Amino acid sequence: MSKRILFLSLLATLVLSSFSAQAGKIKLSEVPKAVIKAMKAEHPDAKNIKVDKELHFGIVLYEVKYKTNGKQHETLFEAHGKHFGHEEAIEVSELPSAIIKTLTQTFTKLSIQDAEKIEHPDGRIEYEVDVRGDGEDWELAMSPTGKIWVKERD
Repeated sequence: MSKRILFLSLLATLVLSSFSAQAGKIKLSEVPKAVIKAMKAEHPDAKNIKVDKELHFGIVLYEVKYKTNGKQHETLFEAHGKHFGHEEAIEVSELPSAIIKTLTQTFTKLSIQDAEKIEHPDGRIEYEVDVRGDGEDWELAMSPTGKIWVKERD
């Protein structure tokens, strides 16, 4: 039994480390064609397009950063071109009070590092919050009402 756990731990480490090496900015030529096609269909006037490949709580996403009418935008797509959501960096002060309350109840020592708001095509709102809590770095996906959907060490 312990050999199996050791093997699975090693396998997980290898998979995660190989993905980490791939995460971050990528060339447009490395972006799946379905993502480019979906992006052009949704935002034909987009300029200065840059793409990051990221892992969002286990889902591989392509974060497409672009400008339209002089304003910066970030749209998330899955590899097959499905629109995952529109992402916007927000100030910590813009987080709903229910989220702050949940975070202060979850962590004894808390420092909120970063926050983003994701608007999904189905109308659902998700907040992605990076915190330093109880001496460790965490990334959380939360509802506007403060419910924690996913909590992972960062």
